[in-house]
Amino acid sequence: MKNNKLYLQLFLIFVVATAVSLIFTNGGRYLGKTFYESQNYNNEAENLVYEFSQYVFNTPTEEEFKVALTVSDEEMDDYRTYYGSLAEQIQNIKEQYSSEINATQDQEVIEAIEQERDAKIADIKKNFEDDEYVKEKILVIKKKAIQQKLKEIEREKKEVLSKYNHFAYEFKDEKTGEVYRNGDISEKSVFKKTVNNVGKNLSGLYPLNYYEYDSMGVLQDSYTLEQDLSDISGVVTVPASWIANTHISNEKSAFIITKYVYYSIILAGIISFILLMTSLEPTLEQFNRKFQLRELFERFPIDIRIVATLIATYFAFLFNGSFTRSIQTLIYHYTDNRSGFLTDFIVTGVISFALIVAIVFMVVSIWISLKGQRDVEKIWPETFTAKFVDGAISMFENRSIGMQSLILLLVVFLGGFGFAVVMTAGSFGVFLFYMFLFVVFFIPALYIFMRRMGYLNRIMQHTENMAHGRLTKDLKVKGKSPLARHAENLNGLREGVRNSMNEQAKSEQMKTELITNVSHDLRTPLTSIITYTDLLKNPSITEEERKKYIEILDAKSNRLKTLIEDLFEVSKMASGNVEITKQRIDLAQLLQQAVGEHGEDFAAANLDLRINIAEQPIYARVDGQKWWRVIDNLIINARKYSLEGTRVYVNLKSHEGNAELTVKNVAKYELNEEASQLIERFKRADTSRHTEGSGLGLAIAQSIVDLHDGQLDIAVDGDLFKVTVSIPTDK
Repeated sequence: MKNNKLYLQLFLIFVVATAVSLIFTNGGRYLGKTFYESQNYNNEAENLVYEFSQYVFNTPTEEEFKVALTVSDEEMDDYRTYYGSLAEQIQNIKEQYSSEINATQDQEVIEAIEQERDAKIADIKKNFEDDEYVKEKILVIKKKAIQQKLKEIEREKKEVLSKYNHFAYEFKDEKTGEVYRNGDISEKSVFKKTVNNVGKNLSGLYPLNYYEYDSMGVLQDSYTLEQDLSDISGVVTVPASWIANTHISNEKSAFIITKYVYYSIILAGIISFILLMTSLEPTLEQFNRKFQLRELFERFPIDIRIVATLIATYFAFLFNGSFTRSIQTLIYHYTDNRSGFLTDFIVTGVISFALIVAIVFMVVSIWISLKGQRDVEKIWPETFTAKFVDGAISMFENRSIGMQSLILLLVVFLGGFGFAVVMTAGSFGVFLFYMFLFVVFFIPALYIFMRRMGYLNRIMQHTENMAHGRLTKDLKVKGKSPLARHAENLNGLREGVRNSMNEQAKSEQMKTELITNVSHDLRTPLTSIITYTDLLKNPSITEEERKKYIEILDAKSNRLKTLIEDLFEVSKMASGNVEITKQRIDLAQLLQQAVGEHGEDFAAANLDLRINIAEQPIYARVDGQKWWRVIDNLIINARKYSLEGTRVYVNLKSHEGNAELTVKNVAKYELNEEASQLIERFKRADTSRHTEGSGLGLAIAQSIVDLHDGQLDIAVDGDLFKVTVSIPTDK
């Protein structure tokens, strides 16, 4: 029951739409008008005046056409040389007849052919010798064209007079006094049209195309005679007594029937509209039904759906107009080819109904979508227009790529458009011009496009190889195009990936070494502690041995404690969980104190410590305790790993707004590692790891310097080891 109501509502909507469409399309020809006021009938009267102006009013005479009987020198030259020069024409004639002469053995036939050939050659020669001879030949062609035109005018005149014999008319040429009359215009009429000054809008035009009457096609020009109709005026009427005996009676009946059918459609539209507004008022829920076509429609962006709805509305309007016109056609031609007109009526009606039903559901779908999301800022990004604009902006972010793409699209479009024009024109000249453009523009553009696409494919393949870890050789950079710049950037990225992989491999190696070194450095004191603990358990050892073992245990325990504390400290610094309190401190004084504490140790190690500190204070904002640790670690590192009997240099100076601390010494051990690796945790110059160091001194110093936004650099030159620490001064 609900479906029946829905179908009825859709049909009533179709009736309303048809009524509205009728008013704006075909209704204007019938609604509120009589048959004689209709546009069709007025058009017929206007056609009468137009055809009379060409074939009845002031038609030209042979005398008037004599103005066309002139021959110019240019026409004569064209006539003579149309087939080439005199020698070329004679040669052509001889070649044409030589094959015929050679093809026969009959002497009489040969003589006849030769006579015909010689006559043509004589005619050609006379064309070049005698102007009057050529002129007369051209005049013959023109006279023939005039005679044919006069016969054509007379024939058309008879047809026109017969065609419009149901009209009564009277026209007079004031200039010549000639009157053109049919019937009595004073008789009671049902239609009347007055025409003043026929020549105001019309002229009698009589073109002569000479080439139509020239057997050789030499004369390509034409002439048009124009007759003045400005002195002709008159009246056209349809006497009431004539209607029954003409086709007007049937046309009038068809007009009246069509008009009342149209009135019926409009009345039905009004009734349907009232029903839709009252008892059959449709609701949004009735049309909010899910079906496959609607789901497909709703997959598109909202603006595409709106445009599709507008296009469907346009075609619905067109087909609905065709539907109402088919009603008119069916009424006017109900006696002939009725089945064809009936088919047209049914097809246009069904298509029109289907389109209007589709529009109803499309509008409901769009309304519900907009109703559920009224925030324009949220709707806009999902539209096709927004994505298109965003795509266009993205395309022109690199102006070079944008312009090249635009030019390529334009060339392809013009190439396709030109091909369509060539196929439509069917002209060999147009085809040659298109081929010229095709070779000069389209093929180079296609070549450039193919090269760029090939280059792009190689770049994409290179990128895919990189994504899978296959670092192939560098891409060849061609030119300065955006693709070339992209290839150059990709090569840089490939090198970065290669370096990253090398660093990763190095990091893995260092991680392995770190674990090995930590295990060794922790295990060595721990093994000693376990060993001497077991020895202490022996009750037979002497008191002196017991004291000795306890001292060793104490030393190894402190060593293990220091190692673990250093490890925790460097890990804490690496994670950034260290708080520093910066103060304005004199670095020179801090260095003097640190060096003073280690003077005896250097003397005991047979090392000559040379201090060079600026006399003026050098201030910097640092955490005093942490910066003391930096200085202490560097000095201890120098004491542990310097060659006995050598000098150790400690310098502090102010340079370009920075305080620079330099520690230089000659290494006790051969430095096989890279300078940067000596900062890594548990790295020592003593690869056998017999010294007391933990390998964390430089790493801790590096972390503290980083926390102060300073810089620590290591340089190795043979056995010379140099550490430079710089930090901004505070003036």
